[in-house]
Amino acid sequence: MATHTAIAATSKGVLEAIQVKTEKPGRGEVLVKVAYSSMIAFDTYITDLGYHVKEYPAVLGFNASGTVAEVGLGVDDLAVGDRVTAFAYQSSKARGMQQYAILSRTVCAKIPDDAEIALDAAVTIPDNFITAFFTLFDNLELPLPVSFPSDLAPPHADTPILVYGAGATSGQYAIQLLKLAGYKNIVATASARHHDNLRSLGATHVFDYSDPNLAAGILSAVGGSIQLAVDCVTAEGTLAIISQVLSPNGTIAILLPVKEGNAVRGAHDAQMYMEMPPHKNPFESTVRILGVQTFKYQKNEHLRDNLMQKILPSLLSMKAIKPNRVRLLDQGDLKERVEIGLDLLRNNKVSGEKVVVKIDDEA
Repeated sequence: MATHTAIAATSKGVLEAIQVKTEKPGRGEVLVKVAYSSMIAFDTYITDLGYHVKEYPAVLGFNASGTVAEVGLGVDDLAVGDRVTAFAYQSSKARGMQQYAILSRTVCAKIPDDAEIALDAAVTIPDNFITAFFTLFDNLELPLPVSFPSDLAPPHADTPILVYGAGATSGQYAIQLLKLAGYKNIVATASARHHDNLRSLGATHVFDYSDPNLAAGILSAVGGSIQLAVDCVTAEGTLAIISQVLSPNGTIAILLPVKEGNAVRGAHDAQMYMEMPPHKNPFESTVRILGVQTFKYQKNEHLRDNLMQKILPSLLSMKAIKPNRVRLLDQGDLKERVEIGLDLLRNNKVSGEKVVVKIDDEA
């Protein structure tokens, strides 16, 4: 029986390199030889807290890029040797922190030959691109353009839309997608070192989230309150600030979970909530609060059938999407690389970039 190496939490707080069976792809599936995987805060939730772990061992890595090694029945638009990037979230056998992953065709995007994008850059895209797209065009119900970039201005194109925590990787994609969809009044908050990049991506107004006059500055810039907001951090501190600028009749999309504190990765004993706790809610009762759970995006059949198979490859071919900056971990053995990445994430040492782990040293 063929096996390969995977990096997994084998119990709460325990990370190991394990051997797992190299399976054959089933109908509608693809076997990918993984070259790179990127890490997110959720990897620390799994490792440190056992968060949402149904069964151990739990392989890490919610993104994968590499080459197609084998295709299953019914997959006729990918071939062996094709380069792909994928949202590797559906099960442990699909995760990216292993040498081979079995992935549903629906979560794989073929990287077009004319995209001129390396696999380490491509692996920064899937989870947060999907998060941004799902947040804007499903949860917030912004009209989905017929094509990107949109030839027609959307209704309310000049309505100010706030992306809080826009320096985060999901925020960067949200700004790019809003610009491609034709929105012209994109308000972003981030640390000052990210401002030039966010303007280049399409932000109209950019504010330093540490500015003590942040709320007043936003209200002055847009000439009134904010109607639509996205919180890419979703912590007590960020929600409190947004509540100062959001209209009583406004709508906010929050990227779950809600975290105690003021950062994506809270203190080790900080609580997290998959819905807004009433005692943590700083908004008026008339505000519409939408909790975004990216892992449920395939309940939208249009996104399931088109987002990774068609929309993302098209945007890559047009060079319309800029990947996140890569922080590459390629020293030491695979387990050591992952341990370094977890430490960076759990200590909030990642900003405006994606932690990328090299899986295949020959890639």
